[in-house]
Amino acid sequence: MGIVRIAFTRAIQDWWYALINLAILNLIWFGFVVTVVAGPPATAALLVVARDAAVGQGAEFSTFFSALRRLFWRAWKLGLVTALGTLILVFDIYFYADRLGGSGLLYTTGIVFLLYVLIIWIEIQLIAWPLLVDRPEMQVRHVVRNAAVVTLRMPGASFLLFFLVAVLVIVSVYLAPLTALALGVVVALMVQHYLHLAAPVLANFPPRPGEGFPDAPPVSAE
Repeated sequence: MGIVRIAFTRAIQDWWYALINLAILNLIWFGFVVTVVAGPPATAALLVVARDAAVGQGAEFSTFFSALRRLFWRAWKLGLVTALGTLILVFDIYFYADRLGGSGLLYTTGIVFLLYVLIIWIEIQLIAWPLLVDRPEMQVRHVVRNAAVVTLRMPGASFLLFFLVAVLVIVSVYLAPLTALALGVVVALMVQHYLHLAAPVLANFPPRPGEGFPDAPPVSAE
């Protein structure tokens, strides 16, 4: 719980410090997501900007558009994996519910289990997407595998992260301006900070301004 609380607090602080730029970038991201085709690359680009903001390097428009082009196909690879896995699990839930007729202990147990698996899958995606942009040398299948390891290693914190993101989404649905101006960047900042707190080697954050030692050798990405 402490990790999620710290990640959320830092996300709100970073969002507040770069409020104008991040609000505009969130609006641009939302517009790209509506087109569907540019949704995954725009999400990856927003996570790149969130990473820069998280380490004190600011939130620049040039960074977003550069990452959008650079990560277009890489983001779509993970986007397809995310969509396929989600569709399979949702289809399984509907199929199971239809076959068992909606009654009995077996029905309830099966639906609860499938919903639990779906939640875990979403938790994995909350780690996989920031990992995708933080470690560009890592293949997508390794991104998903490492995200699963981080998720399953900390089940309580992973569920709390999912729950908090779900609450933010629900609140944003009722307060529509938040969806267009804040939802994406706040979630992006939060998952970046969470990944760094849960698995700093995977996040591979550079030191914030004033941190670290100038003469120290650079950290290897291997």
